[in-house]
Amino acid sequence: MKKNFNKLLLLTVGIALLVAIPLLHIVIYAFKTDLSLWMRLYETRLKVILPNTLKLLLVVAILINLFGISLAWVVSRYNFWGKGFWEWALVLPFAVPGYVMAYSYASFVAPGGPFQTLWLKLWGTTLSPPSIYNLWGVALILSFINYPYVYLLTRASFLTQSFLYEEVAKVLGVSPWMRFLKVNLRLAYPGIMAGTAMALMEVLADFGTVTLLRYPTFTEAIYRQMTGRFDPLGASALSLVLILIALGFLYLERHYRGRAKYEQLSGNFKSFEVKRLNLRGTLLVNSLLFIFLGLTFLLPLGILVSWAVKALWKGAFTFAFLHYVKNTIVVSLLGATLATVFALPVAYLHAREGGPLGRTLYYVSTLGYALPGPVVAVVLLVFSNNYLPFMYGTLSLLVMAYLIRFMPVAVIAQEASFQHLSPLLVDVSKSLGAGTLRIWWRILLPLIRSGLVAGWIIAFVDMMKELPATLMLRPLAYDTLAVRVWIEASESLWEMASVPALMIVLVSLLPVILLVRKTNDLCKSFC
Repeated sequence: MKKNFNKLLLLTVGIALLVAIPLLHIVIYAFKTDLSLWMRLYETRLKVILPNTLKLLLVVAILINLFGISLAWVVSRYNFWGKGFWEWALVLPFAVPGYVMAYSYASFVAPGGPFQTLWLKLWGTTLSPPSIYNLWGVALILSFINYPYVYLLTRASFLTQSFLYEEVAKVLGVSPWMRFLKVNLRLAYPGIMAGTAMALMEVLADFGTVTLLRYPTFTEAIYRQMTGRFDPLGASALSLVLILIALGFLYLERHYRGRAKYEQLSGNFKSFEVKRLNLRGTLLVNSLLFIFLGLTFLLPLGILVSWAVKALWKGAFTFAFLHYVKNTIVVSLLGATLATVFALPVAYLHAREGGPLGRTLYYVSTLGYALPGPVVAVVLLVFSNNYLPFMYGTLSLLVMAYLIRFMPVAVIAQEASFQHLSPLLVDVSKSLGAGTLRIWWRILLPLIRSGLVAGWIIAFVDMMKELPATLMLRPLAYDTLAVRVWIEASESLWEMASVPALMIVLVSLLPVILLVRKTNDLCKSFC
């Protein structure tokens, strides 16, 4: 047992060191900066981007939990006409890149656009129309594309909760509202916190949305320091502050989750009896869900389709786009699979062994999600050029960037699933003579398959949408759909950019729907 633990620990340390390459590089460069540079960065950057970033994180956290928890509760606890459609349709915004969503809304509310035309008809010039070029607009856009993190993991938690706990609360006279707060939310807490953590680290690393909507944050400032001022020391210093924010957030996430246990005994499991809505309730729920889906998916999709139709009419589509689709799927499939495999020892060690070393390795392994794509790309370019020249300009370097950036998605999703497993499962299996590989293959992996599949698909879609790292690290002539969007958009050919952007959305739909089906299958087998 001690030998197996040492192997697991050694493997986890190696994975953490791989992910820590950008972190170590940034720390080394940041310590080379003198006080005068820090003062200049504070005056020109930090005193604006630091409060902007913190306010954005707070507002997005509130919105994604409001959206994700309420939607997860409705589709898991009530039965109504159209429920099967909404279970997967509510995940569709996850397939839309943030920069596409931002540009769609920017064009929608632009002068002369549909929104302002309607506003002038209703209110005239007496009342100014709202703007999305501020904290609230950026937070709303980022919440629209990131709430599925909370929705997916919270819904999985609700579906696998035993009704026995609520029956006990009923016997004790607890009100329905307090049962929701004290029982249902409490049991779903690991999934809620995991989804919130993933979404907020995505917000920390977002570049396209905040840049397009002109809301200065760390990623925009780091990109300008690297490409505009050619200042790697200043960019590294700003990146270090961003990493410290991510570390502080991860610490708070673990602190508020605490040492509480969320294990459920499957032998005593009793599934919830979903409440069937009457006609009035069905109409109300479907109407509200349709409005929400319209704002988060149908509206930007409609704008994309209208652009794409105009572009196709002008002869924009060629067979080369099939090659871009193939490139995108290949590199995302490879990256997501490696991220899922590499995440297993990190998630298991932190969930089961704990301790200062386990927590440190967990924090280091999940920092990549908070690193901007340009930072990871530049560090890997320098590192490969100096130490691994055979990787320079190859697909393996791009996959390594994806692994560093998006492995935290798999780690957090798997760790939340491991939290539900009792350590007795492994102990009993070992006492029956099962080896380590057999325990993982026959016991642990099947029991965490919900978090396993969720983490893989979230990583896959994120890799498809990744732009800065792909643009800087791709092999020669290895264009992906995200790169084509950037190439066309950089020339202000927005109609032409809509074709690859629409393909990103369409290709992302299949794994998203598969994820919902896997979650449903898990519930049926668990119940």
